[in-house]
Amino acid sequence: MSLISTIRHWFTEAPHFEGTILARERIGSRIQKITIGLPDYVAGPFPMGSYVVAYTWGCVPRAYSVAKTDVHSFTILVSFSGGGAGARYFRDSAVGTNAIFYGPFDDFPYRYGTRRPKIFFATSTGVAPFRIMIDEALKEGVPATLYLGSPKEGDISFRDELSRIANTNPLFTFSPVLSNPDPSWTGRHGFVTDTIPANPELMRKSDIYICGVPPMTMGVLSALEKISMPKQQIFVQRFG
Repeated sequence: MSLISTIRHWFTEAPHFEGTILARERIGSRIQKITIGLPDYVAGPFPMGSYVVAYTWGCVPRAYSVAKTDVHSFTILVSFSGGGAGARYFRDSAVGTNAIFYGPFDDFPYRYGTRRPKIFFATSTGVAPFRIMIDEALKEGVPATLYLGSPKEGDISFRDELSRIANTNPLFTFSPVLSNPDPSWTGRHGFVTDTIPANPELMRKSDIYICGVPPMTMGVLSALEKISMPKQQIFVQRFG
């Protein structure tokens, strides 16, 4: 679907509702977790891997992946690093503010029953859809690995939460990758794409999920192509 067709679908065919900002929590130096309450006429939880479009400032659409969802609310991640319309809207809107949302759009479903390990590549707020998928992979009993790219240590989203899961469940590996780390950083340096040529056999035996900024997405796809990764095992969401 073209960009124009997608936008037309958002505002002519998709369901819309008025949500309420219930809570805001800083989970990285430049990222906030925003919890949105659902009205009575909208039933949660939303499908795994879905995204919503927020109609910010009454006229500017911005798409956000759903990080968590239950019967009464859902959560999105908003990055303030770019200073765009959506970032400013959620930065300046107080708890209790109502906003129009379109969706949810279910374009990035989790693939059940393949029995293959799940490998997730994300940058910044692109980790949002993977927060639920990681839990689902562990319920299935399959290994899951998250490569999360960030510039600095303070930019790592969900760091404490994901570290706790990794420390208590041997099936999950959490691997932050910093492109501009401080000297004290002892973890991975560079970019998430660096992990692909180092582990080609594991990649080809896994289901690959990608969500984040376009340069990372294109870089991961290019690196996977070079190792002859089966295309039917690659899944991409471009809204992070």
